[in-house]
This record gives sequence, structure tokens and C-alpha cells, in this order.
Amino acid sequence: MKSLYVKFVVMTLGIMILSFFIAFVVSNAYYQYNLKDSNDEKNTEIATEVASFIEANPKVSLEEYLTTIADAGYQMYLADGNNNEQFFGADFNNHNLSSDVVGSVLNGKIYHGMANFEAEIFVTGFFANELSNTIGVPVEHDGISYALFMRPDINLLFNEMHLLFGLLFMLTVILSIVLVFISAHFLIKPVTKLSEATKLLAAGDYSVHDLDTNRRDELGELSSNFARMSRQIEYSDKIQKDFISNISHDIQSPLSSIKGYNKLLNKPLTAAERSEYTETVDFEIDRLSTMTEQLLILSSIDHEDYLLRKESYNLREQLERLIKVYEWKINEKGLMLSHKLQDTEIMADKALMNTVWDNLLSNAVKYNGDAGSIDIEMTRYKAHTVIRISDTGEGIDTVSIDKIFDRFYRVDTARTSSVGGTGLGLSIVKKILELHNGSINVRSSENGTVFTVRLPVDTEE
Repeated sequence: MKSLYVKFVVMTLGIMILSFFIAFVVSNAYYQYNLKDSNDEKNTEIATEVASFIEANPKVSLEEYLTTIADAGYQMYLADGNNNEQFFGADFNNHNLSSDVVGSVLNGKIYHGMANFEAEIFVTGFFANELSNTIGVPVEHDGISYALFMRPDINLLFNEMHLLFGLLFMLTVILSIVLVFISAHFLIKPVTKLSEATKLLAAGDYSVHDLDTNRRDELGELSSNFARMSRQIEYSDKIQKDFISNISHDIQSPLSSIKGYNKLLNKPLTAAERSEYTETVDFEIDRLSTMTEQLLILSSIDHEDYLLRKESYNLREQLERLIKVYEWKINEKGLMLSHKLQDTEIMADKALMNTVWDNLLSNAVKYNGDAGSIDIEMTRYKAHTVIRISDTGEGIDTVSIDKIFDRFYRVDTARTSSVGGTGLGLSIVKKILELHNGSINVRSSENGTVFTVRLPVDTEE
């Protein structure tokens, strides 16, 4: 398989060759259809002037005069009716001139060989050094009729320049090839680096470096995006590994408890002990159920074709019902809960929105201090409603606050392991709100945390 470097070089050289060929054909066609007649007319005028001078000066030596004209840069052929012929200047490469043409000029007609010269693709008529590619005019000297055929001596005219032109052409070709290889090297180098970085990334090495991220072009943008992607993959990989470790512990812990208490339940127990152990088993089963439910929810809403089951319902009633469900947990921790809610009808997926409020209120209870407080406030605007859930817990540090909506992320492993949690709740909340064209942000300090949810009243707009 050819490398991109080789393909670029071959393509560039091919374009150069094709361009040269097309330019040659076009220039030749331009001569044939635009310049040929003009060239014929100009040389006919010169040949006529030469013939007129000869006829006007019969005492001038014909041979000497034509030799002088030849030295000035012309090739000439002189013939009379007795088959006598003379050449002046450089010889013609091809003496392809019929006797009928000579006879026609001797009879007083002008021969337009340049205008009528056969057009060929690779031979431009102006440079064809052939006797038929001339201008023929009748001329009379010392009572003798002649046919004079002449054309510019291209070799003589370009004798001083053709070497320079050849050198310039060769230098142009060589420099073009060298510059193509150099430019191809600098163009392909970033792609090569990206290819190597891709192999490292595929092997699990996220230490991507030495990419041309400072280039101000598409390759620079691609390198920057690749480096950003590598960091994100590394971060996601770390988060997932941490999650697997945490979730394994979280799953193993209730399973171990269930197994242990199940053995105890097979032994002779008092009614109080049996009730306590059964209650513990139920609690651990609820923990496992919550984990699997959150994983199923996240997996479900991750699909782009997920269909929201929207319905119109009262948001205040939904929040009040959830608050009643949490009353025993709130009272158990000695928390104080206050709320200020307004009657608000929204169009949304009721089950998913219940998951949002359940996660946010659950966190407010879990991470709040004993005898702390929780405040829920809802403000209705014209097109949207804002719900704020505040608590007086320890707060979230500045490092973690930008990551808490990332799936699998847990703020403090030691702290969260004591209160449970999978690191999925807030990522589920954010995803559900995005599906409803809503948003969520968080503000936190050492005195507590405030989650603010902005939700359109009509999420179909």
C-alpha cells in the first residue's frame, strides 16, 4: 500500500506533467487558430518589400542582397523557370515544395505556405523549418522572373537564447520536483505523527505528545482535537476503572451482607433478631435494586432514538409527593425541610422527571449534616420554571464541581462509600434534563450546595 507521502508526490508530479501537456496543446491551438494568419500576413509583407526593393534596384547584386537578408535572420529559396535554384541562410530541414507551387509563384501569385501549413499537435507551425512553411512572392531582376520563398530563421533568432531557455526549463523542473518533495514532507509529517499517536492510543498509551497543535490550519485543528480526545479518553478510562472498582465493592458489600444474614436466619433466633435481620436483608436488596435501576435508566436514555413519554402534569404535586416519601429519612437525620412551590403545569416525561427530583433530593439528604436543613424553591416564569434545591452539607470542592455530572464520578471515595452511591445519579439527571431542553448547574461552598434546574414549561417548543 502506497503511503500518503508517495501518493502526494506522484499526484503533484502528475499534475505538473499534465498541466505542461495541456498548456502546450492550448498554446499550439492558440497559434493555429489565432496567430497563424497574422504571422502569415506579417511575413508576406516583409517578402513583398524584399521583392519590391529588388525590382526597384536592378543594379543591386541579387545574391549579395539576399545574403544580407539571410544574415539578418531569414532563410530563403530562389528559383527561376529554368530549374535553377539557390538557397540563402540556414538550410531547410525538409525541401517539400512541389514544382506546381514554384510555377504558380513564377506566374505572379503569392504563396501563403505559413497560413496553409498543416496543423499538428506536437509541432507548432511557426517553428517548422520546412520549405513548404514559407511565403512565396514573384520577383523580377535583370529581365529574369524568379520565385522567392522566405521565412524567419528561428534557429538564428533564438541562437543566443535557446541555451538560456533550456537551462531555465531544466532548473524549473528540478526545483519543482525538489520543492514538491520538501512540501510533501512538511505536509505529511503531522499526519505521520497522528498515525503514530493513534497506534499508541489504541495500545492504551495516552501520553500523546509532539503533535503539531500550533499549526493554524486544518491539520493543526485536527491535532488539537486529537490531543483533546486523548485526554478525554484517558479521563473516561480512569473514571470507568474507578467506577468498576467502586461498583464492584458496592455490589459485593450488600451481597456479602445478604449472604451473611441469610445464614443467620437459618439459625434459631428470637422474633426481634429475625425481624432485624430480615429488615437488613431488605435494605441491602433495595441498594442493589437502586444500582441496577440507575444503570438501566442511563443505558435507556443514552439511545438517540429514545422516545419521551410526555404528558401534561402538575410539577408542584409531583415534588410534594416526593417530599412525603422522604419524610422518614429527613426525620431520621433530624433535618429541617422547607419548600416554596407554585402550581405549574409542564409537558414532560413524568417518570423521568421524578428520577431527576429523586436523585437531587436523595443527595441533599445523604450528604447533609445532622440537624441540617434543606430548602426547595420553585419560581415560575413565562416560558420556563426554575427549581432550586439547597442543602447545608459539607459542600463540593472546586476541583470536583466541574466533574460531578460526569458518569461514574464520585466526589470523595471515602465519604461516598459510607453513604452509598454509584456516581451515576447526577449524570442521569443532566441527561434527562437535556432530553427536555432543560439545564442544571451547581453552586457550592463550605456552608452547603445549591442545585438549580431550569426547565421549559412546554418542552416541545
